[in-house]
Amino acid sequence: MCQDRTLIETVGYIKKEQNLTTVENNIIPHTLVLESLHPFPGYHGTNLPDKSKPRSLFLILTKEHSFEDIARITKQIKQNFRYDFNASAGHIHFKTTSYPCIRIKYLKSFTFLPELQGLYQEHGIKFAKQKMIDSQGLIVINKNFYVDELEEGIYNDLEEDSKFYIDLPKDLPWDVFKEFTLSIKNNVDNSDFDAAQGIFYRKEGIVEVVRLYICEGQLDKIKTIRRLYIDLIEKRHK
Repeated sequence: MCQDRTLIETVGYIKKEQNLTTVENNIIPHTLVLESLHPFPGYHGTNLPDKSKPRSLFLILTKEHSFEDIARITKQIKQNFRYDFNASAGHIHFKTTSYPCIRIKYLKSFTFLPELQGLYQEHGIKFAKQKMIDSQGLIVINKNFYVDELEEGIYNDLEEDSKFYIDLPKDLPWDVFKEFTLSIKNNVDNSDFDAAQGIFYRKEGIVEVVRLYICEGQLDKIKTIRRLYIDLIEKRHK
């Protein structure tokens, strides 16, 4: 059975809209750190991340650094930092402003954050000055993916059990993706899932995907959601 599995390790990005708010404590003073209090706003089930721990944190930078630079620096920091974390380079787009950022996940306590920020500073990373933000932003995060292809066009995340990915035949502008997602939520029996847009880089080219945060064991529902996205794409491009 295991021999039939298709395990894929690749890179790409995820694009999503979330409400972001300024973190005021347990940071290097006067630096800008944002937090997403609801990282999966479309999902309201029981298997959400532990609210007592930091969810997605965003260290806002004064200038852009490449995905490779952040990855190299992070690899060096992990050799000296005692606690587990994941870091990815990205951007946050508000209505009038865009910020380069480092997205931090899996940090078990806010009290570890100043030390982590300090290690990035030692590697030449400079943080933007603190300001008060409580607003919805469009987040684009470059990241690594490790997935299992369950069947053609459907993948599950091997690092986070509640995440699945479905491939689409065409790239969608963000506003169209939001329109289609809302339509699908209005046309399925259980609309309790969160959707984000993304891509995988594969040998044959870019694969357009939707990241679903959904209760485990709902493969039939995932298949239905994929079919509905494809139906809407085909109708739009007739």
